[in-house]
Amino acid sequence: MTRGPLARARRADPLLVALIALLVATFVGFGSGAGSTGTQVTAFWLLMIAVQVPFAVSARRVAGHLTRSGTEDAHGGAMWRLFSTAGVVLVLGNVVQVVLVLRDPLSVGAAIGTDPQAASLALAMALIVAALLRYPMGEMGAAARLRMRIDVATVMAAATTFGLWIFELPPGPRDAGWVLHTTTVMLVQPGLFLVAVFAVVKILLGGRSAFVRTAGVLSGTTAMLQAVLQAVPVPYYVAPPTMSWLFAANVLASGLIAIGARVQERQVRAGARTAPQRAKRPYSLLPYAAMAAVWLLAAAVLALHGLDLRAWVVVAGANVTTALVVARQVAAFRHIAELLRERDELTAQLTRMAYHDALTELANRSLFMQRLSDGLAAGPVTVFLIDLDEFKPVNDAYGHATGDRLLIEVGRRLRGCVRAGDTVARLGGDEFAVLILDVSDDRRRQVADDLARALRGTTRIGAVEVPLTASIGMAVGRDGGQDPDSLLHEADMAMYATKEHRRHLSAGNRK
Repeated sequence: MTRGPLARARRADPLLVALIALLVATFVGFGSGAGSTGTQVTAFWLLMIAVQVPFAVSARRVAGHLTRSGTEDAHGGAMWRLFSTAGVVLVLGNVVQVVLVLRDPLSVGAAIGTDPQAASLALAMALIVAALLRYPMGEMGAAARLRMRIDVATVMAAATTFGLWIFELPPGPRDAGWVLHTTTVMLVQPGLFLVAVFAVVKILLGGRSAFVRTAGVLSGTTAMLQAVLQAVPVPYYVAPPTMSWLFAANVLASGLIAIGARVQERQVRAGARTAPQRAKRPYSLLPYAAMAAVWLLAAAVLALHGLDLRAWVVVAGANVTTALVVARQVAAFRHIAELLRERDELTAQLTRMAYHDALTELANRSLFMQRLSDGLAAGPVTVFLIDLDEFKPVNDAYGHATGDRLLIEVGRRLRGCVRAGDTVARLGGDEFAVLILDVSDDRRRQVADDLARALRGTTRIGAVEVPLTASIGMAVGRDGGQDPDSLLHEADMAMYATKEHRRHLSAGNRK
């Protein structure tokens, strides 16, 4: 049986297996402390090259495939092309770093990176951030866009809190040079990676992504890991107990990016969509997790160190993230209230459409029969059935627009003959009905006379005078004595009797 492209994509990939094995071996090797400091430093930079080359190659292949296919988002191809360029810059910077390490493997620059390597890192990160920021967000309304921005701000506030907690001020006298150096360190290392976190989170929360799910998760995880690693003070990178583990963590971060790029390449080649469908859950847990992480950090810092300067920073970060989450909830509640209001308005509109005549806005047959049934169950009712006598000639002579305006005028006149609690309905065509509840005989006769006067003579419709005559039939229903259909039929028979009587009178007058 032939396997489909997605099935083939799920088979073990030699490169993925090699990358995973390399990461495991990296942790085992560095964790065991094997080799001298110089050997570990050299191995670290060689391993960085080993995982960055596959990233650059896979990113270039993804960009090429998206560009050639013509079915995917063009922005995705441009983004992955910049990713590939960033990978090449990283590789070149690390090659230069290896050459310099071989000259002096025990220097501080050998462990933390020399100026050329730092410049390549800054340029590569700038390319990655530019690619992520240029990628457009998915279609969303103003309310959803506001909530997304608050979510991004929450995650960024949490990441900044962790960065400030970890960050160590450089040693030396607090002069202008120290301020410039400190600012540069913050911008090039944790600051730049915080921007990367912002860009990744914007895509993850924005409803549109150029990543398949696995690649997106790996990219987001790596961005946050790198933000933490770049904020680690320099002394930890040159002290043997922590140096090995930090080397391993940096290789892991770069390796995860390479694995994500390779997964993206395989999925794209297999025909997977790079822009996932809308998530089943209409919200993200990421901002809440960020807030919880900051509060856990605050609790740990207060328990271990008390209320020192760093604790104040973390507590401030916890309050900021909490305030943002509260603001997000308020925005969500306002949006929910707006949706409920729109739902109620739509329900009312649909209900009105279901129970009212679209032309005259009177009750339709369904609503009339419902109110007639309720009225009969409560007590005596009176039904007037009205049929316009000369409506078809009006349509034929003046057109249907004039006929419609005549029907609207008839409805207006009928409403003027009854009280607010009575029901006036258009049953269909030129047939109308009036329902009044529990009235005296005098009131019943008064309504009948008012209806007859209102529907007699002529009326002006636009520029023409049209005749207006109607036949009216009345039926009285007693409590529990009749059902709605039989009472309406009785009024119908009375109406036709009136119509026949008028016809005979008219024929006698002609004789």
